[in-house]
Amino acid sequence: MGVPSRLAVLDTGLEARKHCKLSGTVALTTGITLAYQVYELKPQQHELSMQIGAGVEAPSSSTEEPKDRVIMIMGFACTGSAWLPLLQNLFSREQGDSKEASGPPTSAAAAGLEIAVYDNRGIGCSSCPTQKSSYSTDIMAQDALGLMDYLGWRRAHVVGHSMGAMIAARLAVAAPERVASLTLISTTGGGSEAIPLNLRALRAAWRGLLASSADPHTRASVDLTFHFAPQLLATQDPHSGRRVKDVLKEQYVLGGKEHGPQPPHGQEGHASAVLKHGVNRRECRTLATAGFPIKLIHGSEDIVAAPRHAARLAARLGAPLVLLPGGAHFIPRDCAAEIVDELLATVEAVRQGFTHAPVVHRTAAAGSSLDDAVSYGEVRQPRFGASWCCMCCSA
Repeated sequence: MGVPSRLAVLDTGLEARKHCKLSGTVALTTGITLAYQVYELKPQQHELSMQIGAGVEAPSSSTEEPKDRVIMIMGFACTGSAWLPLLQNLFSREQGDSKEASGPPTSAAAAGLEIAVYDNRGIGCSSCPTQKSSYSTDIMAQDALGLMDYLGWRRAHVVGHSMGAMIAARLAVAAPERVASLTLISTTGGGSEAIPLNLRALRAAWRGLLASSADPHTRASVDLTFHFAPQLLATQDPHSGRRVKDVLKEQYVLGGKEHGPQPPHGQEGHASAVLKHGVNRRECRTLATAGFPIKLIHGSEDIVAAPRHAARLAARLGAPLVLLPGGAHFIPRDCAAEIVDELLATVEAVRQGFTHAPVVHRTAAAGSSLDDAVSYGEVRQPRFGASWCCMCCSA
């Protein structure tokens, strides 16, 4: 009998780093410095290396197919490396690991993707302004556009998580011509909607306030409460026999040592950006008719960004809301496979010239914890796919 596989949520994604083709910092005209990495996997490289020398010539760089660019914007108090588990899932498919995919085969859709991740201002190796006025989702959207300019990217698929999705939305408002598609993960309309009011979130926040900011173990425990569902945290990993919570806590503490704590003014700046964020109805209508696919993805057990707020935002954008049963707030990690499925379906739709993307994963049935979200729109079949989703009516 073989050794049981490790649960996917425990994969730190460090293997994805071998696909990093470019890493460095860029000094923007605003004086802000951003630390970034660009990842790429050339799917035909191995096949060509076997054929060259057997009567097949290597293609010249001038005939290289244009790449599909993706910029991924991470959320509150997280560095760009938080995308690594999702990138690892994507690259595993290109290497033929079908176990990573929860939807249809997607290796062809992933071919030629070039993906940029970076540390937002206020965290990691990027600049950390001390003034709150230096932080807003509009300002941080300009940071992302500045990175795209530096990389020479005229247009990209824009993907954001939590605060990063708010930044992504403001980027799309400011420069819709630079957006190939917009994927908003675990987000709300900002402002008061960004304040978690459920009992479990309030208890975790209170525990964090009472603990010393220098205590990495308490910080890790609080973060885990916000990031993952209690059922998942209590699960036993069949590979190690340990609780998922214990393994993740260990990883979070080690990660905190590697990156160092976020400066207090960076954390305050991020919080200020989230609370000041908003997309008004006129801007939502503009985005809904901008001519690129928009998709929202959310966990049914999210205690940070309530699913009902995501449903309201989806309704205003006239976009599908994909609700993932059992997922909490940090679904780029515990639902990486499903998010990759949705992203690749969107990329392929844009390649085919569609302005709407199919939804791969159906939501949980009515009567589950998704009822609050579904009450904002009916569950019906999307126009451009055979699967079902929570499709909110246009506002």
